[in-house]
Amino acid sequence: MPVLYIVGGGLFGAPAAAHARAKGIEAVVFDAALEGAASPAAAGLFTERWLGGRLREHYPRALALLDRLYGVRSVRLTRDDGARESLLFVPPAAVLEADPVRSLVTAVGDGWVEAGGRRYEGWVYLAAGVWCGQFVPGLDVHGRAGAAFVFPGEREGRMQPVARGRQAVAFVRDPGMTYFSDGTAERDYTPDHDRRSLGRAEGLGLTGPAHRLWGRRPYTPGGPVFRKLGARTWLGAGGRKVGLVLGASFARRLVEDELGL
Repeated sequence: MPVLYIVGGGLFGAPAAAHARAKGIEAVVFDAALEGAASPAAAGLFTERWLGGRLREHYPRALALLDRLYGVRSVRLTRDDGARESLLFVPPAAVLEADPVRSLVTAVGDGWVEAGGRRYEGWVYLAAGVWCGQFVPGLDVHGRAGAAFVFPGEREGRMQPVARGRQAVAFVRDPGMTYFSDGTAERDYTPDHDRRSLGRAEGLGLTGPAHRLWGRRPYTPGGPVFRKLGARTWLGAGGRKVGLVLGASFARRLVEDELGL
């Protein structure tokens, strides 16, 4: 049985590797920890309505796999009017590939990748976020940057509307810390965006961040892309703000539908 070589250890690549391993397939993940990777900054929150009508078919497939691999949790967030909303949640730290090969992939072909001066042959899944475009001619993928902030201590979960389809959230993503994001995603990210985000965080009582998490979410025209590039090579790209759900759904499509495992 061929080895599955995955380019990218984030929310698209890591679930594919975990699902393949659960089926008895060896999976090797290449991730060079490039600056701007979006997955470590993701909140890990999701709910079915965030996918909208066109993407909603991915939700049940993703939910089943996420729960089986990582355990889906629930978190309650309080709005300004006192109403409380429950969202589902998987911490990105539980998903991201724990021990990837830290070599930069320099070329991808049908059934092979090159990294560290060596060629690896097998099945290939290209799941490298905003870097997918450099391997696939004609693929229009661009990044929209945003920053999240982590504050010391565990605070009550909060949610505050920012704009249509966008909200600021604060909750305990990881033990001992409170995560905050206001959903900013801009092609041209400036220090002023940081100042605005920190102002919104202060409005929720959060000051003195311990960490800043920055990344570029991958966008593709017309929506997310899952594509067969050759006899033994596939692409998953364009997770936008729902990469956790789409990454899990695409993992099932790759491993179950394409590889037949």
